[in-house]
Amino acid sequence: MIKPAICRTPKWRAFRASGALLLLLVLGSPKIPISQAFATPTPTQTQPNVIISGGGPAGLLVSILLNNIGIKSTVFEEARDPDEWSSKSYAMSLNDRGKAALDAGGCLESVIRAGNEKLCNYFVDGSTGAVQTIPRKEPTPGIGISRPLLVECIENVAKDLPHVTLRRGVGVARVTEDDGGELTVHLEDGEVICHVSHVVGADGKWSKVRQSLPSLNSQAKLVSCTGFGVLMCGDSAPEGWKMDGSYVIFPPKEDESIPQDFYIIASPLMNGGMALAMVCLDGITQRYPWLRPEANPKPKDVGKGGWKAETSLEETLQLESTVDDLSENLDKMLQETVPAFHAAIDKSFYKTARIQQRATWLQMSADKKGKEKVSYSTDKGNVALIGDAAHAMTASMGEGGNCAMESAVKLVDAVCSIMKEKGETSCSVDSLNAGFIKYGMSRPKDVQPIQEMSAARNNK
Repeated sequence: MIKPAICRTPKWRAFRASGALLLLLVLGSPKIPISQAFATPTPTQTQPNVIISGGGPAGLLVSILLNNIGIKSTVFEEARDPDEWSSKSYAMSLNDRGKAALDAGGCLESVIRAGNEKLCNYFVDGSTGAVQTIPRKEPTPGIGISRPLLVECIENVAKDLPHVTLRRGVGVARVTEDDGGELTVHLEDGEVICHVSHVVGADGKWSKVRQSLPSLNSQAKLVSCTGFGVLMCGDSAPEGWKMDGSYVIFPPKEDESIPQDFYIIASPLMNGGMALAMVCLDGITQRYPWLRPEANPKPKDVGKGGWKAETSLEETLQLESTVDDLSENLDKMLQETVPAFHAAIDKSFYKTARIQQRATWLQMSADKKGKEKVSYSTDKGNVALIGDAAHAMTASMGEGGNCAMESAVKLVDAVCSIMKEKGETSCSVDSLNAGFIKYGMSRPKDVQPIQEMSAARNNK
């Protein structure tokens, strides 16, 4: 049953409407036009009310940061729990960029407690099992953590804040804008929220917020790479493997009969288990046709269904080439190419395997309407994009989540700088507009080079 659209109106508007009508009734004055009765602005009318679409790490973090400067926000997240969609349940490595963003939101300590320190990387010869230790280039340790656990840590900080409201189980379907720049948010359950001053799109690569607004969506193009991945997980890690780093397993370089067309990233987890990501170049499908992600949508259809469509695709792939067939094929392939690693892991890993779509990233370019520069905000500054909604990148460098959380900080930093310039202690709608615009124009130059470097690694 489709729920009727409900236009929720902020309390200050309802109060003004009822108060003005009551005044007209009491005074009985036909000389005062109704338009004038509503024309006098009140102080609360200048206060922003923000909708954040997407309750991932970046969306939750921006709600915390807005709260800290006195701005109310409501976060809408379609997933009922952090681990609802398998596509988003992966291990993350937080670097200095991500840690600084979490520290700005007061979340770093809880994330450190939940995750494990990453002091180095280990390169493993898949044939002999020989391990080479590679120290981290960054001066401080990284943090290894699963995405659902990271979301849980940030959500635990956000949920008790006075200016943050979290709503799980319902997502934003679209955003519309009237001639005056006022926004209406349409939820997927049919509810309609009117008179919204600002929207932050933190709803991923397939952002419904971005797709709703031509000025943003006209800049965006999803670019497909030739590489793809196979994800696996298990309840154990090889004996002797440490928690302080990620392991990268390569086929033996000296064996010319085994092309260097894949490698495996293994991330030991705090619970004693391990997450595996097999990164594949396109050429591997010539040797192993069963690895080909046959069900990829056509370019014009990529991402139309969002995260749920990707999950459905994975389930379809599992049905078409059955779990048992994929498990047996992977077992045999790894025994042939990386025998030492194959011998070190349990066969249960193969039962969890799923083939992902080919890697895609979001290329934002100045549109054809006279815009000279890319912007992650609308011209009026009432909508801004952060994270994958603005700068989705491939996973090859592990920078997507770190850059997403950094964008949340950069957005609110831009707002704070405008408030400081104006001498404001309470953020006005105009200042939030200006802050969104400042962020939108300045952020692309920081993240687009990272996107391009990351994509290049998937196209080798």
